[in-house]
Amino acid sequence: MACLAVALVAAGGGVSGAAQASPRTTASATLRPAVVSISLCRSFGQVDQLVVHRVDAFRHNGIHFSFPAVTVVTEVASVQDVAKVVCSLPRFPTASMSCPADLGITYRLSFTGTSETFPTVVVSATGCETVLGLGPTRWVGDSSSFWRRLGRAMGLASPTWATFRGSGGVLG
Repeated sequence: MACLAVALVAAGGGVSGAAQASPRTTASATLRPAVVSISLCRSFGQVDQLVVHRVDAFRHNGIHFSFPAVTVVTEVASVQDVAKVVCSLPRFPTASMSCPADLGITYRLSFTGTSETFPTVVVSATGCETVLGLGPTRWVGDSSSFWRRLGRAMGLASPTWATFRGSGGVLG
């Protein structure tokens, strides 16, 4: 549940001032869910462009990547394939689980169509590997095909989760 709470805060839900001031207040009692739309999953056949923007919240961690921080994908079949795979991701598990260290590496997926811009989808490559922006929080932690298909759409040679997580620095 802690990962879900962090995911909601990261989505802009935030914690109220009272919760920040009082150590007795629990974060889960003061979280506000982000307002999101599920229109992408109803309209993935209409998307024709994808902008992938990597965000490294802790730039001094020394993690390196083999591809640029921003990639624009305009090949329609690839864009629609990524939209389809992101919409097929399962909901975040409700059972207790232990997550690896969250190194602050996220990917903002901005889909557009000829007549619509969809809400940005935020995928965490580290930590609990949450996916926000499609309604209920989803999980990429159990889907190796997501990273492979996203990377192929971006023109990467042999993409895996490790490609998107990065290398060096705190990762060794």
